[in-house]
Amino acid sequence: MPTRTGELTWPQPNCVAGSAKVDRMLRLKVLTSTVVVPTLLLVLYVSGWPLFLYSAGFMLVGMWEFYAALPKRGVVPVRWAGWLAGLGILGATQWANDEWRSGIIMACIAGVVFVTLIAQFWRPPDTSVIGNVGATVFGVVYISLLFSFFLRLRLLPLGGLPGIPLGGVRDRMGVVLIVLAAVWAMDTTANVVGRYFGTKRPWPNISPNKTWEGCLAGLLAAMVATLAGGEICRLPLLHMLALGVLIGIIAQLGDFCESLIKRDLGLKDFGAALPGHGGVLDRFDSLVFAMPVAYCYLFFLIRSLQ
Repeated sequence: MPTRTGELTWPQPNCVAGSAKVDRMLRLKVLTSTVVVPTLLLVLYVSGWPLFLYSAGFMLVGMWEFYAALPKRGVVPVRWAGWLAGLGILGATQWANDEWRSGIIMACIAGVVFVTLIAQFWRPPDTSVIGNVGATVFGVVYISLLFSFFLRLRLLPLGGLPGIPLGGVRDRMGVVLIVLAAVWAMDTTANVVGRYFGTKRPWPNISPNKTWEGCLAGLLAAMVATLAGGEICRLPLLHMLALGVLIGIIAQLGDFCESLIKRDLGLKDFGAALPGHGGVLDRFDSLVFAMPVAYCYLFFLIRSLQ
């Protein structure tokens, strides 16, 4: 606005309010992490029903977030069919033996296709059969099937390998903790480096806050985390280096893909189930891509070492 001398002055940003908001978000993140992380470690060690119920809760919330965002695009998923199929996939992963697991999972996916198609006889007017069915099945595959690899990683034992006693923490949790540590190290490092040092953006229309500098730093952080985890769990360091590269790349692609989905749905966040972090899908977007790749690599690696 003009002053008495005729000079123009511009409104200054409310730095105090902005700083207070950042502090509040940081406190929420820390508070949420202090609840989620210890509980996660506990159920990982105990396994069984506590781990299944914990995983199923996060999966169902993630599916609810995804399905709830679709009607604004004129898509009406058959939510109950997706939820039941998702629970069936997680249940088969946790409880079925190797002979039955794959068959049950395929039956769940085929079943949700059939049920959702039949449900289209009563679909709301002016909605697409392909859109409704495709979105329902996509939610099952993208969230439940990929998330089930969290349980698969927990079922990969290290006991019996040189220096790893049966029943210990490394045997029961070593594999999944390596993957979790690598993804979270990548995510945190990429965010910090990208925020303070990033200048070049790979896909600004998809994720304007992601930078090449942050991506490279995240890749290096994932490599360091897998090397450290491999040293603790007595796994070959060259393989752990390769695993870190895979996780560092695939996890970040998962982040970009989830941002692509959110842009298509017109969302900033999928939800607020995890205060300070956003929704379940916002927090675990990198992980759902990294876990299947890490599982396949570690499965064959552990088999070759036995």
